[in-house]
Amino acid sequence: MEEKELDAREIIGKVKEYVDVRKEIAILSAVEKGSQLFANLATDGLVLLFGVLGVLFGSLAAGFYLSEVVGNTYAGFLIVTGFYFLLAIIFYAVKDKYIEKHIVNAAIKKFFRDKHEA
Repeated sequence: MEEKELDAREIIGKVKEYVDVRKEIAILSAVEKGSQLFANLATDGLVLLFGVLGVLFGSLAAGFYLSEVVGNTYAGFLIVTGFYFLLAIIFYAVKDKYIEKHIVNAAIKKFFRDKHEA
Protein backbone atom coordinates (compact mmCIF):
# COMPACT_ATOMS: atom_id res chain seq x y z
CA MET A 1 0.00 0.00 0.00
CA GLU A 2 2.82 2.34 0.85
CA GLU A 3 4.34 1.75 -2.58
CA LYS A 4 1.11 2.92 -4.31
CA GLU A 5 1.05 6.15 -2.27
CA LEU A 6 4.63 6.85 -3.24
CA ASP A 7 3.83 6.29 -6.88
CA ALA A 8 0.82 8.60 -6.65
CA ARG A 9 2.96 11.34 -5.08
CA GLU A 10 5.59 10.84 -7.73
CA ILE A 11 2.98 11.04 -10.49
CA ILE A 12 1.52 14.24 -9.00
CA GLY A 13 5.02 15.72 -8.82
CA LYS A 14 5.70 14.79 -12.44
CA VAL A 15 2.36 16.30 -13.53
CA LYS A 16 3.19 19.56 -11.71
CA GLU A 17 6.62 19.58 -13.36
CA TYR A 18 5.01 18.93 -16.75
CA VAL A 19 2.56 21.80 -16.27
CA ASP A 20 5.40 24.13 -15.27
CA VAL A 21 7.44 23.14 -18.33
CA ARG A 22 4.43 23.63 -20.63
CA LYS A 23 3.82 27.06 -19.10
CA GLU A 24 7.48 27.98 -19.67
CA ILE A 25 7.28 26.80 -23.29
CA ALA A 26 4.11 28.85 -23.86
CA ILE A 27 5.77 31.97 -22.43
CA LEU A 28 8.91 31.49 -24.54
CA SER A 29 6.82 30.83 -27.64
CA ALA A 30 4.81 34.02 -27.03
CA VAL A 31 8.02 36.02 -26.56
CA GLU A 32 9.45 34.55 -29.76
CA LYS A 33 6.29 35.35 -31.75
CA GLY A 34 6.20 38.86 -30.28
CA SER A 35 9.82 39.54 -31.16
CA GLN A 36 9.28 38.17 -34.69
CA LEU A 37 6.24 40.41 -35.05
CA PHE A 38 8.20 43.46 -33.87
CA ALA A 39 11.12 42.67 -36.18
CA ASN A 40 8.77 42.18 -39.13
CA LEU A 41 6.95 45.44 -38.37
CA ALA A 42 10.23 47.33 -38.08
CA THR A 43 11.74 45.98 -41.29
CA ASP A 44 8.49 46.16 -43.26
CA GLY A 45 7.98 49.69 -41.95
CA LEU A 46 11.40 50.74 -43.20
CA VAL A 47 10.77 49.16 -46.59
CA LEU A 48 7.43 50.97 -46.76
CA LEU A 49 9.03 54.27 -45.74
CA PHE A 50 11.75 54.00 -48.39
CA GLY A 51 9.16 52.97 -50.97
CA VAL A 52 6.97 55.96 -50.15
CA LEU A 53 9.97 58.30 -50.32
CA GLY A 54 10.96 56.80 -53.67
CA VAL A 55 7.45 57.27 -55.06
CA LEU A 56 7.28 60.80 -53.64
CA PHE A 57 10.55 61.96 -55.16
CA GLY A 58 9.85 60.07 -58.38
CA SER A 59 6.48 61.82 -58.59
CA LEU A 60 8.10 65.19 -58.04
CA ALA A 61 10.66 64.45 -60.74
CA ALA A 62 7.93 63.28 -63.13
CA GLY A 63 5.87 66.39 -62.34
CA PHE A 64 8.75 68.73 -63.06
CA TYR A 65 9.70 66.81 -66.20
CA LEU A 66 6.15 66.84 -67.54
CA SER A 67 5.91 70.53 -66.65
CA GLU A 68 8.86 71.25 -68.91
CA VAL A 69 7.55 69.01 -71.70
CA VAL A 70 4.05 70.51 -71.60
CA GLY A 71 5.28 74.01 -70.89
CA ASN A 72 2.94 74.55 -67.96
CA THR A 73 3.84 73.82 -64.34
CA TYR A 74 0.27 73.10 -63.29
CA ALA A 75 -0.37 70.74 -66.20
CA GLY A 76 2.67 68.59 -65.42
CA PHE A 77 1.61 68.03 -61.84
CA LEU A 78 -2.03 67.56 -62.85
CA ILE A 79 -0.95 64.74 -65.17
CA VAL A 80 0.88 63.03 -62.30
CA THR A 81 -2.14 63.57 -60.05
CA GLY A 82 -4.43 62.11 -62.68
CA PHE A 83 -2.17 59.06 -62.95
CA TYR A 84 -2.39 58.46 -59.20
CA PHE A 85 -6.15 59.04 -59.25
CA LEU A 86 -6.48 56.44 -62.02
CA LEU A 87 -4.34 53.99 -60.01
CA ALA A 88 -6.55 54.58 -56.96
CA ILE A 89 -9.68 53.80 -58.97
CA ILE A 90 -8.13 50.61 -60.37
CA PHE A 91 -6.96 49.45 -56.94
CA TYR A 92 -10.36 50.17 -55.43
CA ALA A 93 -12.05 48.15 -58.18
CA VAL A 94 -9.86 45.06 -57.71
CA LYS A 95 -9.02 45.22 -54.01
CA ASP A 96 -11.71 42.80 -52.82
CA LYS A 97 -11.02 40.19 -55.47
CA TYR A 98 -7.22 40.23 -55.65
CA ILE A 99 -5.36 42.42 -53.19
CA GLU A 100 -6.97 41.83 -49.77
CA LYS A 101 -6.94 38.03 -50.03
CA HIS A 102 -3.24 37.96 -50.86
CA ILE A 103 -2.36 40.35 -48.04
CA VAL A 104 -4.39 38.34 -45.50
CA ASN A 105 -2.86 35.06 -46.67
CA ALA A 106 0.67 36.49 -46.56
CA ALA A 107 0.13 37.83 -43.04
CA ILE A 108 -1.22 34.48 -41.84
CA LYS A 109 1.67 32.57 -43.41
CA LYS A 110 4.19 34.98 -41.90
CA PHE A 111 2.66 34.73 -38.43
CA PHE A 112 2.30 30.95 -38.36
CA ARG A 113 5.46 29.94 -40.17
CA ASP A 114 7.72 27.50 -38.39
CA LYS A 115 10.89 28.79 -36.81
CA HIS A 116 12.80 26.29 -38.98
CA GLU A 117 11.59 28.04 -42.12
CA ALA A 118 12.76 31.49 -40.96
